[in-house]
Amino acid sequence: MAKGGRKSKEMKHVGFRMPLDVYQDYVMIAESRGVDLSAVFNWTLHEFRPTLLLKHAQHQTAMLRAAVADPEQNAVEGGDKPDPLAALNDLVRQIQELASILHARSCKDDDRLAA
Repeated sequence: MAKGGRKSKEMKHVGFRMPLDVYQDYVMIAESRGVDLSAVFNWTLHEFRPTLLLKHAQHQTAMLRAAVADPEQNAVEGGDKPDPLAALNDLVRQIQELASILHARSCKDDDRLAA
């Protein structure tokens, strides 16, 4: 029998180790909020995700700048030389897509908080 109501997001089970003191801090926070540990982890990861994606974009930018600054070092022997302008355009497109996604999420969060 199918469940009624809202369709939830697709989920992935994750298991990992962490230092005991960090674990105890998260358990304390979960207990004080009256939720389980996975809810605190999901909340924390959701809050940090935009920062993590921004750091990833900054890293890609730094790598591209390094490639543009010294294209000879990054050339592949026997192959065509990479086109720095095409790589820069690709990075700008990726950053614009990321900014659009983050903007849409922040609007959804604002709408949800206003409701």
